[in-house]
Amino acid sequence: MLPGLNGYRVCRRLRELGDSTPILMLTAKDGEDDEIEALDTGADDFLPKPFSYGVLLSRLRALIRRGGATRPGVLKLGDLELDQAARACRRGAAEIALTGKEFALLAYLMQRPGQVVTKAELLDNLWDFAASATANLVEVHVSALRRKIDVPFGVETIRTVRGAGYHVVSAGG
Repeated sequence: MLPGLNGYRVCRRLRELGDSTPILMLTAKDGEDDEIEALDTGADDFLPKPFSYGVLLSRLRALIRRGGATRPGVLKLGDLELDQAARACRRGAAEIALTGKEFALLAYLMQRPGQVVTKAELLDNLWDFAASATANLVEVHVSALRRKIDVPFGVETIRTVRGAGYHVVSAGG
């Protein structure tokens, strides 16, 4: 409710610029949707009015303890970029739309360049253990991901290591 500019936009823009300063949103808005939007656009905490001075100080102390610590950055592999904060993927100038699971899968692999990641490790880290996830499910998602990030560009980023799993390489590498 800032004059001429929306606080959510300010917060999102700061995060897009890589600013990791802790953000506590103080607002007259107090609905659950408002809190969700604030946190999803990059705020670290949300405090609706009216609030007590003691609660404000306590939340500020908590933010200071956590610090402006690391925000998920941009993972790069050749011309492939995965912006974890903005949840965006691009190869060169081309934006690539990924599902949530494809995004998580690609991020997991890109955080381990050159390392072989087993299907079991991917299942353990990216799928709910209660789900009936199988190695075939991993293969299906890897295949879908390849169709989006590799095939249209004539490159191979995700390589299969027979009997072991997958690893990522720079295009042409």
